[in-house]
Amino acid sequence: MTQLRLGLPLAVLLFAGLSCDHAHEEACPDDDHDRAAVIAADRDPVRDGAGEHGAESCGTEIEFGPPTASACPPDSTLTYESFGKGFMESYCTRCHSSTLTGDARNGASLYHDFDSLDGVLAVADHVDAKAAAGPGATNELMPIGGPTPTVEERKQLGEWLACELAKM
Repeated sequence: MTQLRLGLPLAVLLFAGLSCDHAHEEACPDDDHDRAAVIAADRDPVRDGAGEHGAESCGTEIEFGPPTASACPPDSTLTYESFGKGFMESYCTRCHSSTLTGDARNGASLYHDFDSLDGVLAVADHVDAKAAAGPGATNELMPIGGPTPTVEERKQLGEWLACELAKM
């Protein structure tokens, strides 16, 4: 069996939460150039004391659950076509869609677009840490509001992600 391994890339983690309220202006980058400087400075909110499951960055909490440790069983039948696409359309793309901009994203991080397989796989570790379930954890941080998946659907999400990543 292939197990889903999570290692949040620093750039993805930081871009996921860099939205500033300017109440903490000295800590908030004003533009993409400054945001790149934050990444170049190798600031790691978890390592730098913000805790295992969350971090404070520019007034916005970045919260991730623990890895689900989901595995891909050899007999899994879950594919993007049979499961992933429908799951994303039912629970995620109302905010995480490449066709949405500004307020229509309801606060969803830029470049976290789940209306394609590539979009999901680009941040699979985030999807796992926010919405999937497995032997290591049940993460129910997403979606916020609206219909939410059952625990069984979350387990299927963890399995599907593990299987898709095993193909890479």
